[in-house]
Amino acid sequence: RQMALKALQTALNLPKLPERIEGYDISNISGKEATGSMVVLTNGEIDKSQYRKFKIHITGRPNDVGMHKEMMQRRLKHPEWPMPDLMIIDGGRGQVNAVNYELRIMNYEISVYGLAKRMEWLYPPESNEIIKLPRKSMALKLLQKLRDESHRFAITYHRKLRDTINRT
Repeated sequence: RQMALKALQTALNLPKLPERIEGYDISNISGKEATGSMVVLTNGEIDKSQYRKFKIHITGRPNDVGMHKEMMQRRLKHPEWPMPDLMIIDGGRGQVNAVNYELRIMNYEISVYGLAKRMEWLYPPESNEIIKLPRKSMALKLLQKLRDESHRFAITYHRKLRDTINRT
């Protein structure tokens, strides 16, 4: 884990070793019963006690960017939650820029990157640059673990909400 964190620090040119990394994802079907998840790695290890789930209030057509923006606004209203050294957003440039905008409004200096599925590229905010970590990189494997866990957690909560509504 330490080697993976050091590789990540180097690859993303982070000012310090990322002790707390938060991963975010959205789950919905056609915009209905949308949920968001925040999962946490502490020193490279999954830390389920720090997980948070969000019931998204935006309704209507699916709007992944808007949903990430809402989730980040709500997350930042909790200063009692430790602030991360790094945020990984499931998605690309649009999602990352929305989250980064909310961070800047609240005067937080937190590194944020999007991790897009399939190509497994990292998208920094407000840049045309794409970071392509080697497929076998320990840093990429760590980020994939975080992204996959945030996806699992969001889907689990989404299914629970959907099942509750279908029973009523």
